[in-house]
Amino acid sequence: MIEPTTSFLSIASLPKLVKGLLPLANRLADSRDKRTEELRAMGDTFGSPFDLARFYVEPSCQDFNPAEHDEDNHPAVAARAPVFATIDSFLREDYPLLADGSRQMFILSDAGMGKTSLLMMIKLNQLMAFWPRGFDCLLLKIGADTLKTVESHPDKANTVLLLDALDEDPLAWGGTKERVLALLAATTHYRRVLISCRTQFFPDTEPDPFGRPTRVRMGNYTCPVKFLSLFDDGQVAGYLAGVTRPPRRLSNQWY
Repeated sequence: MIEPTTSFLSIASLPKLVKGLLPLANRLADSRDKRTEELRAMGDTFGSPFDLARFYVEPSCQDFNPAEHDEDNHPAVAARAPVFATIDSFLREDYPLLADGSRQMFILSDAGMGKTSLLMMIKLNQLMAFWPRGFDCLLLKIGADTLKTVESHPDKANTVLLLDALDEDPLAWGGTKERVLALLAATTHYRRVLISCRTQFFPDTEPDPFGRPTRVRMGNYTCPVKFLSLFDDGQVAGYLAGVTRPPRRLSNQWY
């Protein structure tokens, strides 16, 4: 049971997370503990976690594809929410342990809008001990060995599983829906699952039986779905301010 005051993900923790990461960046090549090994593996697969954390700007999310709705004419449809708070609520909620898709969320957006970065930031919060004790986090890029890896992982009930880039998975090409159903079936015992995918690649789905626009149905699974929003002017300004700020001293190599 998660305490009401305990967060898995909070934007307020970002400055402390960055401060904790900076010393690790300069000694990563010489360290071999579990945390630095995971940071090194993350960098090899997804890119530097240190640069990401330093320049990260939290995106917003919404219930509908921003490419298909005119935000000026449909303000209610385009309602945006901070993605960290949205994901945190999903991770903390006390869902029943049913294999119905309620604990498996899809994160959708166009290319380059921050899906991978979001999953990396969730993993970094766990690695840097900014979420509840006793919960693990497994971040994977979806590929040929994904099913084997998720099925063999221990303590699934206390693990948040992050599966990135369904659209880059060769096993999904030509059979996306079948691949999604296989992933959902293999991950039903995890505490929560987040699966990212480019919107245009996501398979056609059935409407939610209860008419909820925030759910999609495939087979026997009815899953929550969130779309990342385009940056607004304030988020763009925040990002530009970060990347133009003089850099702190880091090792020439991140690993």
